[in-house]
Amino acid sequence: MIEYLKGRLVAASPGKAILEIGGIGIALDMPPAETDLSGSIGQDVTLYTRLLVKEEEVYLYGFKTAEERKLFNLVIGVSGFGPRLALSLLGLFTVSQLYVAVLEENIAQLKMAHGVGQKAAQRLVLELKEKLPRTITSEELAGQPLSSSGGSVFDDLTEALIALGYSGGEAAVAVSRVLEQNESASREELLKLALKSMAAS
Repeated sequence: MIEYLKGRLVAASPGKAILEIGGIGIALDMPPAETDLSGSIGQDVTLYTRLLVKEEEVYLYGFKTAEERKLFNLVIGVSGFGPRLALSLLGLFTVSQLYVAVLEENIAQLKMAHGVGQKAAQRLVLELKEKLPRTITSEELAGQPLSSSGGSVFDDLTEALIALGYSGGEAAVAVSRVLEQNESASREELLKLALKSMAAS
C-alpha cells in the first residue's frame, strides 16, 4: 500500500487533485470539500493515500490527514458503503463531527450527506459504532459511570482517539481538557466531548 505521496500540486478541483512526482502526474480522488488545496497549486504537498483495485480499474484516493484516511477505511468497510459515499460523508463532516454523529446516532444529520438515506445511515451507525476502538467497552459506551472501571480514564480515552487516527499530542490535550471540566461524565460522554473539542479547534 502507498502510505502517502509528496510532490508538487499541479491541479486541484472539487474532489480531484494532481501531484507531479518525478515528472509523472498522479491523479487522486479526494473528499469534495477539500477545495482549499487550490491555494497550494505549485507548492509541495503531502497527501495520505488509499489504493483500491476494482476489477481492472485502479483507484487512488488522497486525504490531507491520516485521520481522514482512517475514517474512509472504516466507512468503506460498512456494508453498502463504497468510496463514493465515504467521500460524500468526508465532504460534509470533519472526522470528529462524523464520529460524534455516529456515537449520538444522529440519523438526520448523517442523511444530509449526498447518497445516504435512512437505512444506510442506520447501518452506518450500527456497524461503525462496533468498529470504534476496543479500548472503550460496550458497557462504557452504554454510559456507565467512570467509577465502574478500574482502568485509567485518561489513558483509555487517549488510546481510543489515537486508534481513530489522531496524534498522541492532540488526543492528550483534548482528553485533559474534557476531564478537567466534566468529572462526573461517562466515558461515552467524555469521548463525544473530546471529539467535539477537536472538531472546534
